Amino acid sequence: MPRARLFTLLFPLLAAAAACASADSIAGPAAATSLIGIAAPPIAQVEADPQLAIMAAAEGLLYTSESDYPFTYFTHAMPRGSASVAPTVAQLRAMLAIPASTPVEIITLDKFFERHIERADPADAVAQALIPRYVALRETLRASLYEVQVYRVGTIAIECYVVGLDENGDLAGLTTISIET
Repeated sequence: MPRARLFTLLFPLLAAAAACASADSIAGPAAATSLIGIAAPPIAQVEADPQLAIMAAAEGLLYTSESDYPFTYFTHAMPRGSASVAPTVAQLRAMLAIPASTPVEIITLDKFFERHIERADPADAVAQALIPRYVALRETLRASLYEVQVYRVGTIAIECYVVGLDENGDLAGLTTISIET
């Protein structure tokens, strides 16, 4: 069955399940169960904890390129005494042991999410329905972190670090992979 047709068939079911999960989290017990069966933290706790807010906003979303990869929460201690600005490419290479021969590119958060927001296929009902979730994820990253940037590391299977500085001055955010042949 073509992928688009499969999504067309499954989307109403997922939307209904999400609506039920949302209703449960508002009116139900303090720890409602998410769509993947993990107990979701109470809404107040998510709002108070940037890591939980980012993880909640990214839950179930995939970064679509030539393949689909999930977002994974990422954190890395910044060297103490470093300025409270996003790391340079050289600093990122040193922190993550990225070889000098590996390309590293910095892009904006808007450019990173462009394919899921501004360039989402207008004929793809699932992609269109997910636009608000990608917008919410982008805005959650902006609200939760300082100096948010996207570092694209490598070629073909590009490791994407969508990161900024957390309240402790450490690097935090999400990672995913973009396949580009």
